[in-house]
Amino acid sequence: MKILQQIIAFAALLLVPLAMLHAADSPKLNIVFLLADDLRPDCLGVLGHPVVKTPHLDKLLEHGFIFRNAYVLGSNSGAVCTPSRTMIQTGQSYLRANRSTPTFAQTIQAAKYASIRSGKFGNNPNTLDVHFDQHLDGKTSEGNANNIIAFIKKNARKNPLFLYFAPHEPHDPQYATEGFYRMYNPANISLPANFLPFHPFDNGEMTVRDEQTLPWPRTKESVTGKLARYYASTSYFDEQAGRIIDALKQAGQYDNTIFAVAGDNGLSLGEHGLLGKQNLYEFGGMHVPLIFAGPGISKGETKAFAYLYDVYPTLCDMAGIAVPPGLDAKSLAPVIKGRQANVRDCLFTAYKTCQRSIRDDRWKLIRYPLINKTQLFDLQADPHEMADLAGKLESADRIKELTDLLEKTQKEYGDTAPLQVTDPQPAAWVPHSNAKPALNAKPRKRKA
Repeated sequence: MKILQQIIAFAALLLVPLAMLHAADSPKLNIVFLLADDLRPDCLGVLGHPVVKTPHLDKLLEHGFIFRNAYVLGSNSGAVCTPSRTMIQTGQSYLRANRSTPTFAQTIQAAKYASIRSGKFGNNPNTLDVHFDQHLDGKTSEGNANNIIAFIKKNARKNPLFLYFAPHEPHDPQYATEGFYRMYNPANISLPANFLPFHPFDNGEMTVRDEQTLPWPRTKESVTGKLARYYASTSYFDEQAGRIIDALKQAGQYDNTIFAVAGDNGLSLGEHGLLGKQNLYEFGGMHVPLIFAGPGISKGETKAFAYLYDVYPTLCDMAGIAVPPGLDAKSLAPVIKGRQANVRDCLFTAYKTCQRSIRDDRWKLIRYPLINKTQLFDLQADPHEMADLAGKLESADRIKELTDLLEKTQKEYGDTAPLQVTDPQPAAWVPHSNAKPALNAKPRKRKA
């Protein structure tokens, strides 16, 4: 018996280097990042949206892992996508970006991936994307999908692939082809539960470009018309994402690919009378969809707080790529794999110097320093933020507690903006006294 045990032990030792050799020879996982422009946090069928049709992404993500509380950290610009996409590439807070760490593209390059980013130029940090093997703007979702499909055909099986699909849609003017516009009848679309004809106070950004894409007061007809175009453009994005997925299948690469699907920022479409991403409401500028799918990822969802820039270290972690030290972003892999319940205890968001918010799993405080105004919402009882509790006497302790937490969190993120000013502006706002003429909101045609 002792001799037999020795033989077994010796055989096991021989198998160790063979197993190591097999692991070294196993192919690296491909990575695909599908990033829509202005995609709202619920606006995919797989997320439970009752109207929008996204069959390709629904099929891809039906066994994926959903982060219900994913957000952009904030913005110092009305074009929220610019700091958002910069944070994705750097893994750093826009409030104290440290360019000494490698960008996402550099980290992928060092891992010997064949990489392409095809998507929107202009408000994208192009200087941070030069380390992709190809960096293109195909103008429409179809054009950008064409670029990526050609790249798959050329590079599949030669190197692991990193595909970053970041087109214009469904950003206004909500471009789509006619077939997708015909899918949605405004008469059959409901207004948001918290619809208002205009926002009841000055949030510091009332007449930014996005807010001028429809006239004031907002009406049912104008908002449902915009929603119909938005859903059409989202479905158009979905179709092109489906073509990329099919190309991976045809190349024999689909089963060896990790996917991340997200929006670069959210968007209000009638909620609180707003139309843009320059606000901190839950259905506003910072709340985004974020879903991962692929090998090693089990179906599930979480309410754990995530930031969009966490995509960088998370995809690296899931693909076995070393994560550079010194990032503000955190890998969400421990949550996806069930090892941790969360990576953050609270969620901070910011917009310019005029809005700050903090929330936990139930309570949310929004502070408007320039007008010395605070809002308090119980998100469990009031997910659409329709009942501001800040004026109630019993809310005083809660407001103090959350304000203290907000100040503490600001310091952690390097945010020096004050939460109050010595000479606050008037809070009252009505559109007839401040509004500019509405912009033409009709979709324009673009060539692929």
